[in-house]
Amino acid sequence: SFFDPRGGEEDFERRKLWDDRGFAAAGVLSSRGDFLFLAMRGSRAVERLDLLSGAQAGTLLEVGHAPQGLALSDDDRLLFIDVYLSRELVVYDVADAGALPVEVARLPIPSAEPLSPELLRGKILFNDAADPRIARDSYLACAHCHLEGQSDRRTWDFTDRGEGLRNTIDLLGRAGVGHGPLHWSANFDEVHDFEHDMRGPFRGLGLMDDADYEARSETFGAPKAGLSPDLDALAAYVTSLDAHLPSPHRAPDGSLTEAGARGRVIFEAAGCESCHSGPTLTDSAVVAGAPVLHDVGTLGPGSGGRLGAPLTGLDTPTLHDLWNTAPYLHDGSATLREVLTTRNAGDRHGVTSGLSEAEIDDLIAYLLQLDGRR
Repeated sequence: SFFDPRGGEEDFERRKLWDDRGFAAAGVLSSRGDFLFLAMRGSRAVERLDLLSGAQAGTLLEVGHAPQGLALSDDDRLLFIDVYLSRELVVYDVADAGALPVEVARLPIPSAEPLSPELLRGKILFNDAADPRIARDSYLACAHCHLEGQSDRRTWDFTDRGEGLRNTIDLLGRAGVGHGPLHWSANFDEVHDFEHDMRGPFRGLGLMDDADYEARSETFGAPKAGLSPDLDALAAYVTSLDAHLPSPHRAPDGSLTEAGARGRVIFEAAGCESCHSGPTLTDSAVVAGAPVLHDVGTLGPGSGGRLGAPLTGLDTPTLHDLWNTAPYLHDGSATLREVLTTRNAGDRHGVTSGLSEAEIDDLIAYLLQLDGRR
C-alpha cells in the first residue's frame, strides 16, 4: 500500500498485489526513493519494486528461511538481509538497476541457538510457504495467520472446507493440544492433523508419504504422529508454544488490579467456571472419542459445520490472552462487552443479565488481565 503523507490516506490506485508471496515482513527504500525492496518472509524471497514505473524490478529467490529485516548501504550499492531462521546475514550487490542483484556474502549470525534441531526445523516449516509439500506456488504458510504463534485477528471464511466463519485462534500458551482438540469446532485431535490443511486448502503435497496419509486420512482416527520426521518437528514446534504474553492490563507488580480482583469474584458468581475451568480456563476435552462442545447461543447462519456434519456446538476457548485476541467469538463478530451483554441472550454464556455497568466493567477488567495467571 502507498500512503499520501500529506493527508495520511492510502492511494488505492497504486496498491500492489504480490501474487503467491504471502506478506511482506520488512521494506527498505533507496536513498533517492526510486526503488523499494520488500522481504517476503514465507517465500524465501526479496522483491524489488520500481516506484517510478510501479513495475516489479527483479526478485531475489532462495535468500534463506524467513527473511525479515532489510537495510541498504548509504550509497544504495549493498542490500543487507536478516534471514531470521537461516540465522544468516546475506549481502547482495544491487547497484545495477538493470540487472539481477548478485550475492556477495552470506554471514552466520553468531549466537547460541535457543532451539533444539527439531524445534528449529519445525519453526522453519511453520514459516515456510516455498516448500511445495506445504503449499502450492509459495501461497501460504502457517505463520501467515499465526506469526510467532499469535493471531492475525482476522475472521476467515472456511465454508469451502465445510466449516464456516472462523476467528483466528492465538496459539501461544496452548501447547498444541495441551488445551484439548484444535479449532473452534474441535475438528483436529492432534497437531499432525494440519497435514489435511497442507494437502487441502494449501494445495501442497503433504509432509507424510501418500500411503501413510491414505491409511490415516481421517481426523479423530489413527494417529499420524511418528510417521514423518518433518511433520513431527512441526507438531513439536507448535506444542512448544506453551507460554503466554504478559497482560499490560495488570498492575505494575503483575498482580490483579482492584477492578480485576472485583471482576474475578463476579466471574465466579456468574458461573463462568462451569466451562472456563481449571488452570487453562477451558473444559475442552475428548470424551468417548468425541469432543465436548457447547451451544451458548452464538451459532448463526455463517457458523458452518464440522467434519461434514452440522455444527452442534463449539469447543470452549481459553480466556487467557483475551487482551491480545480481539475480536471475539468464533466468527469474530463481537467486542468483549457485547459477548457479556447483547450477545448473551438467556444467560447461556454466563449469568450476566443482572450485572450493572460497573460490574460489567470489573468483569472485563478481570478478563483482560488473564495471561496464564488468574
